[in-house]
Amino acid sequence: MLHGKALNSTLLLFNVFVFFAAALGRSYPRFSHNDTEFQHLVLHPDPAVGTVYVGARDRLFQLDGLDGLRLEQEERTGPVNDSKDCLPPVTESSCPQARRTSNHNKLLLVDAQVLQLITCGSVYQGICQKRSLTSIKEVLFSTERPVDTQYVAANDPSVSTVGLVVGPRGRERTVMYVGRGYTASHPPISTRHLSSEPIFSYEDTAKLAVAGRLSEYDHHFVTAFSRRMYVYFLFYRRDIKSVSREYRTYAARVCLDDISYYSYVEVPLVCRSPSSSSSRNYNLLQAAQVGKGGGQEGEALLGVFSAHISSTNNNPSDASALCVYPLDELDRSINSTRDLCYTQNGKVDGAEEVAYIEYEVRSSCANLLVNTLKAYPCGSDHTPSPMASRVPLEAEAVLDSPNARLTAVAVSVRDRHSIAFLGDSKGKLHK
Repeated sequence: MLHGKALNSTLLLFNVFVFFAAALGRSYPRFSHNDTEFQHLVLHPDPAVGTVYVGARDRLFQLDGLDGLRLEQEERTGPVNDSKDCLPPVTESSCPQARRTSNHNKLLLVDAQVLQLITCGSVYQGICQKRSLTSIKEVLFSTERPVDTQYVAANDPSVSTVGLVVGPRGRERTVMYVGRGYTASHPPISTRHLSSEPIFSYEDTAKLAVAGRLSEYDHHFVTAFSRRMYVYFLFYRRDIKSVSREYRTYAARVCLDDISYYSYVEVPLVCRSPSSSSSRNYNLLQAAQVGKGGGQEGEALLGVFSAHISSTNNNPSDASALCVYPLDELDRSINSTRDLCYTQNGKVDGAEEVAYIEYEVRSSCANLLVNTLKAYPCGSDHTPSPMASRVPLEAEAVLDSPNARLTAVAVSVRDRHSIAFLGDSKGKLHK
């Protein structure tokens, strides 16, 4: 069974290939397994190798993508004796309440620098392993007796976790960025060590600082990606600054060389109905993909959004839409928020507050010298953070889907035309 929310863009592209093959009446490679749930998929970084890795409930699969998705290896990862209330290692004496618990794959990432597969599950407080890309059965590193900062993924199958491996571009070592929804006091966004001890841990400053109660914000992460000198996170959370405290979607950005998150800025994203008779906003991002889209010059973010059932409920309705945001426009919005917070106390013309400090952190927008923007584009210990914008980046929906919730998006370019492929909650693929 395919888990729609968890499927990443790679799996979507596989669905695209399947769609074309089926449309042309051709047979196509197929792999299925009845007693589990596929949750993530990644490819070997060398296309000539062609190996496909699938993370599932209680299992990992290694497939030969050049030989009809032939099963090469299967590794069981659960069920195991575990309890959310216990810290690993879990034993009968230390955790008498432990019960047989399924291990859901929360992260499946490739570290292309060292040809390793990173797997993180929902059991044992979300710890991770490093495995060989040649053989998923070969565990190269596992956090058997982890410290608190090595708990990576959410330990609840229903709580989201996203991740991104970033190589040594401009930095000494490869790191892993992680965004995770609320389950305890762990930071919603953090930067994890992959090549220095303790593996998978984060420094005290290498995280998004939240002084308020994390449960109030209730982050739900959708995806993460890097572009140029930045890493981006897309998520929806409760807007506790508003009277309605409704859930809204945000795009957050931090500089890749910023180990203290001084440069953190988030901007709300609004996807609105194109109909003049229906002023519906689609608040909850379901999936996103970076590519060429909507005839825009340069790269764009294509996102499928759902309307919420109620303003204080994060359950998506079937009503959904596709919106396109040029990434250069998103960067301008983030830069403007930063600039206002650095040099104009977050206000436009000294009146309306546009930029502010989020997450109850004891900081405030400032009136620093204008040359601060050039001297510290990624912030420093004397610049305000974490910053947020009250003004959203808005886009008009290019497609509405009133009766089937859009859950996935992929984009491809053919003959200078951008083609979007959308998956919905009823198992249909739209081109």
